[in-house]
Amino acid sequence: MGTNAAVSGSELHARQNQAIRFLVESALRRVTAGRQTGAPPDRSGWVLRLTESLMSEAETSHRAVLASMMSHGIGTPELHDYYIPAAARHLGELWVRDLASFVDVTVGAGRLQALYRERPNGVAGRFDRCVPMGETMLMIVPGFEDHSLGAFVAAEQLRRHGVWVHMGLGLTSDEIAELLREQRFSVLGLSAATPATLEKTAELVDELRSRLDHVPPIVVGGRAVTDTMTVADRTGADYAVRTAREAVERCGLKTIAAPLAAETMG
Repeated sequence: MGTNAAVSGSELHARQNQAIRFLVESALRRVTAGRQTGAPPDRSGWVLRLTESLMSEAETSHRAVLASMMSHGIGTPELHDYYIPAAARHLGELWVRDLASFVDVTVGAGRLQALYRERPNGVAGRFDRCVPMGETMLMIVPGFEDHSLGAFVAAEQLRRHGVWVHMGLGLTSDEIAELLREQRFSVLGLSAATPATLEKTAELVDELRSRLDHVPPIVVGGRAVTDTMTVADRTGADYAVRTAREAVERCGLKTIAAPLAAETMG
């Protein structure tokens, strides 16, 4: 033999196994892709499919699902007002039930938030938008909160009601106080994603009231609001609400929009 030694039996076997695995994986991917082309029977099926794609290792899987949803007649408003919030809730449920890893849920939530920032109609990439009604809200996701997607959902719904929303993510009490001194907001909204943060929310409310001569009505919203009266009492907020419309009505804000279905606040 020459200098090029023949491939050993074990090496040849390993290469054959690798080729077989590649063929099997390719076949499985084709089968899976074929199954994904049909529409699920109902809304919950789409939510499950979207949620799974958000946690996929492939960066574009969730965008392919969104494209499929739109091809089946689901419009952009419905995607953002129902399906994306529903997928966010399902991600949280998977985490609580220990059916998804922290990494999976974090990746999924990050992709959802990116979708909100990219939303067409002039909102993409912006935290603020002026509207003609003159009502303003400072929407705060405090630094001790780990979840911000719900606040983005609520802010977009409030804007559709005619409220100008300024988003403040991860701000300290000093930074929030400075914003309240600089501008006269109609409402201060605080996002509370979990009951575990309500005590810190109460401390923040107390600190702002003690430091500032004027504090607008304070509204607490988010998944932590299961009992509005209890949450309002625990945090010292003026109101605790479950929906954007409820926030508008409780604070007496002027609105330009018709009632929205399936709203969530924070």
